[in-house]
Amino acid sequence: MVVCCAQTRSSSLSSLGSGSAMDIRQSESRIKQAKRWLSSKWTDWDSFFAPYIHTLLLQLAKSGELVLVIDGSQTAQGCCTLMLSVIWKKYAIPVVWLTKEAPKGHFADELHTDLVSQFHQFFHSQQPCRIVLLGDGEFDGSLLRNFCQRQNWEYVLRTSVDRQIDFNGEVGRIDALLPLLQSQESIFIEHACLGSHAVLWKGKNFQDPIAILTNMELGPMACQYYRRRFKIETMFKQFKSAGFQLQKSRLGQPVRVQNLIIVVAIAFIFTFCIGLLLKEQNHKAIAPFLRVDSINKMSPITIAQKAIAHHSDIAYYIFSMLSKNFENFFST
Repeated sequence: MVVCCAQTRSSSLSSLGSGSAMDIRQSESRIKQAKRWLSSKWTDWDSFFAPYIHTLLLQLAKSGELVLVIDGSQTAQGCCTLMLSVIWKKYAIPVVWLTKEAPKGHFADELHTDLVSQFHQFFHSQQPCRIVLLGDGEFDGSLLRNFCQRQNWEYVLRTSVDRQIDFNGEVGRIDALLPLLQSQESIFIEHACLGSHAVLWKGKNFQDPIAILTNMELGPMACQYYRRRFKIETMFKQFKSAGFQLQKSRLGQPVRVQNLIIVVAIAFIFTFCIGLLLKEQNHKAIAPFLRVDSINKMSPITIAQKAIAHHSDIAYYIFSMLSKNFENFFST
């Protein structure tokens, strides 16, 4: 299913059940197998995805830091998925997720905490390192922030500019400080909200100032970390319109959608790795399927998909090598 997902650039059942031209007669049987796998009580994140992400996280943790990003997105038919990803080399990689039946909307603070707690239980004792959690305005709830404090995680979470905070004993809205941004890029307010510091920041390329809650001791550092939050938006786009068309899947049951994301996530990771390695190849090797002058502007996923669509031997060779040496790829 992973290979079919990567080859067809689709996560529909018909795509997951398709094979090469010689396997057309078996496609119906393959589709039935895919349906059974997606519906099976034995199919879960722990069995089919955890071994891959565990290996990856162990390698990334050797750097001394893991930067996690939490966000939600619409997936399949009438479902939303809340996902935690890890940042590596300016890209977001899926780690753990949960899906609920809802066409759109926010997840409750309790579900945010449940998701990061699942990650903590899975990885906390493996290799100690600094952990930083990034999130958009949906994730500024007290439960999630308190969880991070208890685990000694750092966090940088966007909040609304009309949030009430403490200004040295006086309570007011964060945006009351907007006039002060005329002369500086950011304003840092200590212990502004139930133990969290607040930052009002007018970053470059931002149309309007944004407000942040953090437990970092330096405002500019929190702002620099927050910039990396947007990498998960790119990942979701590659899961969907720019990659595997997850939004077009007709699955509507949350458990099945969660299982489908296992397939898409593994296909994403392997395709992403293939694309990074193809970028390092000499121009002669990639010229048959790619304009060499455009490679620096293209995402690794797009490069790999072009190579796979061209039935490039080098793409399949890299896929084979990654399958055997997955751990070593993330050691640098």
